[in-house]
Amino acid sequence: MSCLCVIYGNRPLISETFISLQIDGLSGKKCVLHNWYPEYTYEGRTIRYFYSRTPLLRKLERLLPVFVYDRLAARRRDKWTTILDFFDGFFSSHGVDCILAQYGTNGADIAPVAKALGIPLVVHFHGHEAHRGETLSAYRGKYPQMFEYASSVISVSRRMTRALLELGCPSGKIVENPYGAREEFFQIRPDYEKVLFAVGRFADIKSPALTINAFRIALEAHPDAVLVMVGDGPLLECCRQLVRSYGIGESVQLLGAMPQYEFIPLMQRARAFVQHSVTTHCGDSEGTPNSILEAQAAGLPVIATRHAGINEAVVDGTTGLLCDEYDVEVMSRYMKELLADRARSVSMGENARAHIKANYTTGRYLSTIQRLILEARSAGSIAGVSR
Repeated sequence: MSCLCVIYGNRPLISETFISLQIDGLSGKKCVLHNWYPEYTYEGRTIRYFYSRTPLLRKLERLLPVFVYDRLAARRRDKWTTILDFFDGFFSSHGVDCILAQYGTNGADIAPVAKALGIPLVVHFHGHEAHRGETLSAYRGKYPQMFEYASSVISVSRRMTRALLELGCPSGKIVENPYGAREEFFQIRPDYEKVLFAVGRFADIKSPALTINAFRIALEAHPDAVLVMVGDGPLLECCRQLVRSYGIGESVQLLGAMPQYEFIPLMQRARAFVQHSVTTHCGDSEGTPNSILEAQAAGLPVIATRHAGINEAVVDGTTGLLCDEYDVEVMSRYMKELLADRARSVSMGENARAHIKANYTTGRYLSTIQRLILEARSAGSIAGVSR
């Protein structure tokens, strides 16, 4: 039976629902590799130690005296033939006939192996690997071979597509496919209380401190408003200190990471969803934040920045209000406007739900990926490289 191998560097963070969605939602047999090339793991075991096209030879090697085996293993560990051997053993034993690489970096790492073994490759870019300076410095030399071999390269926004073209990806291989909002979010009926809600990692590109600063200003006009922020990350403690220094601890709730079933009741109270995404000094940028899509699916207007795929997912003035990156004053003004006008929030929220229903569903998102996998398999079969 054919099998799709999904390669993902680490286990998905609680906020990276788009990875779990693919693993659960794509049809057919799947196997998932974690960790980093070439030390990928499958079901907790590093594949280099458990798979080979020549298992008998590997067993015989282990019968050698320890000092001889250790010397031999160290010399062979990073040889291309050794790496190719255990990948070939793994892919063959699982019947892998297509690879779906999450993030361009994993795609670039596995592309030489896929090409050598004749396994079709689909690469899904998500964000930083198309924009962040240090990542591009490390992978710019590897991307061309991946672009040349991959059957298709998935982009999640027009801005990302432009970045991929600048990196040398052929336009005919790029497929724009923004994420989709999960169905359960369409069932939420907000109460539109004076609550602003945010969910996402406390990371530089989401600049949670700027959201807090904007809210601090909005509190002057709406002292009874509340900001609820769900998520974890390197900036969480800094934001806690910021809230304390502003003296607004009773108005700002920083709740840390929590599963969806716990934060949905909090989301249901909200008047609007807020997020101040920015492009960092090293060029790092988002793709199309799934949180923005799912907030609109839940019937919430979005207050955010004109950043990457947010520009495309939010219809400014209709499903949300967008400000320039780093413009805290304007974001604060938008917060005050919606906190003062519940009816406008309800109207924009209804527009937002309809917009996402028409353009950003998980069914559309997954069906596009499924089609690309089928096309890759078909092309590989025609070329005579199908496994």
